[in-house]
Amino acid sequence: MNKTAVPSPLETADSAAMPTTDPQSRRQAYVELTKMRISVMVLFTFAVPAILEAGSELSVMVLLSSMVGMLLLACSGNAMNMFIERYTDFLMPRTSTRPLPAGRLSATEVATFGAVTFGASLAILLACTNWQTTVCGIANWILYVFIYTPLKRHHWINTEVGAIAGAMPVLMGSLATTGSVGVIGWSLFAVLIFWQFPHFMAIAWKYRDQYKAGGLQMLTVVDPSGLRAGRKSVITAALLIIASLVPVILLPSLWHIVFFSLVTLALGWPYLKASIVFARNRNDQTARSLMLSSLLYLPLYMLALVIACWN
Repeated sequence: MNKTAVPSPLETADSAAMPTTDPQSRRQAYVELTKMRISVMVLFTFAVPAILEAGSELSVMVLLSSMVGMLLLACSGNAMNMFIERYTDFLMPRTSTRPLPAGRLSATEVATFGAVTFGASLAILLACTNWQTTVCGIANWILYVFIYTPLKRHHWINTEVGAIAGAMPVLMGSLATTGSVGVIGWSLFAVLIFWQFPHFMAIAWKYRDQYKAGGLQMLTVVDPSGLRAGRKSVITAALLIIASLVPVILLPSLWHIVFFSLVTLALGWPYLKASIVFARNRNDQTARSLMLSSLLYLPLYMLALVIACWN
């Protein structure tokens, strides 16, 4: 009896010989490789410290060119993340439609896109900024692509590594326009690290079954009860409030200090409260509320920081 062979995940995800030939689908696939919404958020965290650290000495040309380099670096990292995770992406519904598991691009095409954008980003950063920014960019890319991404299959500490990689664009922004990292840069670096934990714990809880099916060792897979994820969310949300208040030491007047402190506490408390609610009652609804709170917190906090520091 003849049976139709069913392709394995490896064969489907590595379908280098038979990518889609539809031009529109292929263009859309390349756009998807960049995870543009994430890349734009990375660009935002790069630009804010770049502007605030430089102050009146800011060079608009350096800022704009370095933002292009940062955007290309983020796009490269996201594409290489998809390249490395193409087998696990095939196993999870939330990622199975990505370009590689869906067969819209080949593994070779994705790796080439990642390499070209990486090289272009380094060339721009080195030519338009300084060696410190370039070295930090290389370190960020290596940490995200070759340490964080593979670590997800082996240990739950991948979130800690990913949080550092996710916050490093802040340091790059400071370095790009000043060649050093000041109080604003370091405090915002800490804010980004602490902010990511409740955000990622909510995502890890919501998709815990898919992560388990994909063989990814997220904290909610290692501890299905969610107790550790909830506890980590509360602790880091509390630390976030402390770190977020550090810039008050640089503010020029009492009005600036009061404004920034009140706004920071008004943003931090709901995030902490959502973390506490999630920790006490772990379900999809509380995880969704925590995720929404995290998405509101970061842009509003950075907007308040810009307003308070702008003289």
